[in-house]
Amino acid sequence: MKKEQKQSNMNENDDCKLKVYSKRNKRTPVFITDFSHGEVNGNENGLKFECYKKNTSINNVGCDAIRELVATNGRLNYSGSSSQSALKYFVGVRNKETGKMKLYDSVLFRMKPNLKNMVGNSEPVLHKSYWEGMNDLTQNFGSKAKKRALNTLQKCTVDASLDNSLTVNESILRSSPDRSSIDGARQIDYLPPQDRNASVPNEVFDINDIISPEEDLALHREAQDLLIGPASELYERCSSFCKYVAERFRSVNATQAKLLLYYNYLIIFQQLKYADIRKKDPTPLIPDPYKKNMLEKFTLSSSNEKGRVSRTCPNQMKDKLVAYILVLALFIDDFKINLDGIYKDLNNVGVPKLKTIAEVLGCHTSKNNVGNIAELRLPLNEVTPKFSKKPSSRKF
Repeated sequence: MKKEQKQSNMNENDDCKLKVYSKRNKRTPVFITDFSHGEVNGNENGLKFECYKKNTSINNVGCDAIRELVATNGRLNYSGSSSQSALKYFVGVRNKETGKMKLYDSVLFRMKPNLKNMVGNSEPVLHKSYWEGMNDLTQNFGSKAKKRALNTLQKCTVDASLDNSLTVNESILRSSPDRSSIDGARQIDYLPPQDRNASVPNEVFDINDIISPEEDLALHREAQDLLIGPASELYERCSSFCKYVAERFRSVNATQAKLLLYYNYLIIFQQLKYADIRKKDPTPLIPDPYKKNMLEKFTLSSSNEKGRVSRTCPNQMKDKLVAYILVLALFIDDFKINLDGIYKDLNNVGVPKLKTIAEVLGCHTSKNNVGNIAELRLPLNEVTPKFSKKPSSRKF
């Protein structure tokens, strides 16, 4: 009887004591969803919710953290962001026996249906891959460090044709494939197109693969103006040429003048530094159409999330540029060149590097009193794999 009287008094007085915990803000809040189009009747499995939280330096768990809530019932998806209102929302749970109430922080989500993936939509639905979805989440909710890593990865992404490209060094020669087969021979990406079954040396490479028809027309006009113009103008222009071209431009015909002019432009492009490549106009000394074609052929472009385009020249492109310079020199010097005279005009490229590239191009290299010679003669030189006799000292 006393117990029933005590329970009756509790209901009449309806006393309530609130207790606020000091570590309340560090707990995960309660999620309250408000659907924009009314109540949602879930299917047999009910609605499935997934929540994504943005990493920040502070308030990683509390109500101030930015969250994205996604709900699906199999037919339609709903999405909503956590409200950043100045009002604080709480959920209270009252113990009827003790009269105490515990308060829980809560976050209100305004859920809206996602109509982009509906069947009746006129726009095609593009399904993203797993990694594309992960990159989107990193871009929207990742930490600053992860965003920087993602941006760096996107900048370093190159064309798929360069994934298997090889750089000229000893490591290439150890794994260099057999390039003696007639059809389907695997071309190294930095090499100009070549016919290793040509009957004469001047048919191994095609000059049209080095100089485009558009560039050839511009070079023809430029060479004619120099050869027909005043001698003072020719002398002034020769003073700006590289050593290799200046030595050969004294007595040339129109065809040789075209090749030498283009060789000089390639040398100017090869001497560009890293800071120059990233400029809006990397080569003010090279006119179009040469500038446009060289940038497309010997550099790579990428853009960040803001649409800013940056240009780079990786090792594969540098090797490709040197290979084109050597092939052009072969046409100029009747397929026998002195590498010592070429490397003096190049930037950060020594004679051993030139010899390696020349051998991969099919040249036979030798050394005499004049210097290091590379000659393109038949049969072409076949690069054989080299193996180190020294055992590896690396410990695993």
